[in-house]
Amino acid sequence: MINKRSKPSLRKAPSSLLARLAGSGILHAAIEVFSRQGFAATSVEDILKAAGVARRTFYKHFGNKEEVLAAIYELATGELLGAIRGDGATGGDPLDTVARALDTYLDYHIANARLVRVLVQQAIRSDSALHALRQRFRQNLIELLDAAVRTSTGEQNDPMLYAALVSALEGISLDLLSSEAGPSEVARAKKVMHLLLERTLIADA
Repeated sequence: MINKRSKPSLRKAPSSLLARLAGSGILHAAIEVFSRQGFAATSVEDILKAAGVARRTFYKHFGNKEEVLAAIYELATGELLGAIRGDGATGGDPLDTVARALDTYLDYHIANARLVRVLVQQAIRSDSALHALRQRFRQNLIELLDAAVRTSTGEQNDPMLYAALVSALEGISLDLLSSEAGPSEVARAKKVMHLLLERTLIADA
């Protein structure tokens, strides 16, 4: 076990993905429509109208609405991984990076709650195009956690330990999304995840 205690950090919650996605193209419009209507109720025609593009233009880039959602999922998870890696690039104790990664994950999900709810609902379905993307995203998170621990202590844990931590993070995020949680509930969730981190990865001194 690790003989260090990670200290929770105060961070500013990220702005929404929609607010940062420049322009009014297909993805920007699709994020608005999917967030408002959900996946099942959204049609390609809805996206076309919101984006103001012709059907022929749409089908040059996407085969159907699920391909659009998959592109949004890759954009969202890529941005989240970039934010987590950016936190670790500032130096300091790599284990603090693990705690900040948990916070960044939850902050991002809450900042983009309506969209993330749609993404998660599709990604957990084994027959969805997003399912493989979710598995890859989880693996990336597991590797980040593993690298932080190895860099800090040299300790090699069973990767399933990190998979369990990521699963707990996904679960608590879904609870927050389903209940439309406010700042106090998010702060509570972070505290619980930090406690879980301490109990699983960090031994008391």
